[in-house]
Amino acid sequence: MKRAAVVGLTVFAVMALPVSARSDTAKSIVEGIASAALVGIICSGVALTADDEIDPEDFARRGWMLGVAGSYGIETFQDDAESNLDRTLGVPTKLSVDNSFGFRGRGGYRCHRRFSAEFEIEWLDGFESDFSSVGFGELGEMKAEPIVYTTNVKGYLLTGRYQPFLLVGAGLTTVDFKLTKDNVGLGLSSSESENSFTMRFGGGIDLYATENVVVTLQADYVRPFGNLDDLDYVSIGWGLLYRF
Repeated sequence: MKRAAVVGLTVFAVMALPVSARSDTAKSIVEGIASAALVGIICSGVALTADDEIDPEDFARRGWMLGVAGSYGIETFQDDAESNLDRTLGVPTKLSVDNSFGFRGRGGYRCHRRFSAEFEIEWLDGFESDFSSVGFGELGEMKAEPIVYTTNVKGYLLTGRYQPFLLVGAGLTTVDFKLTKDNVGLGLSSSESENSFTMRFGGGIDLYATENVVVTLQADYVRPFGNLDDLDYVSIGWGLLYRF
């Protein structure tokens, strides 16, 4: 039983769920707020220096925007987590992680023909994982449900009806970990939450159906740090944006 507990604790540590250690939540929140404030200041400065004349039929006009989108998270941490388990336990282990669907909500301001800033929330239904080890078989199942809050800056490569863009963002990730199945009585907490400073890097394209309605496609790499640095993933998004 003691060895089984060690196996379980190691799996949770690799998947960013330490039992005895806590992340510095306050620091993560401060870093996220500071990043959002910096983006807001930069965008406000750009808007103040821009031309005051706004053409409502201009696809690259300044103005507010609001949007929703579907999301699909593709895990990129399974191999690293499995290798860490092999080294820690000294025996072959297996970790199987499923991808996850979710959705995004965003709101922002186009402060320049070439730049905009937005606040984005992404929720994923959860990365479900099965973990097993030689000598114990299947140990259990776990689900990690992330919510990612970032403030993003977009740079537009073109300003016509089709607008490809690059994106960088920073903020906070909070993850709820749930032990959904325990086959060997590991004695672990059934649920726990962690928070971490996070960066988002990506790009996509905005397709203007009208002057106000925009179809948007996007792909990002989401990279948490600290206790969640083993929970990175690629996010594919598709949805609609309304330009006011």
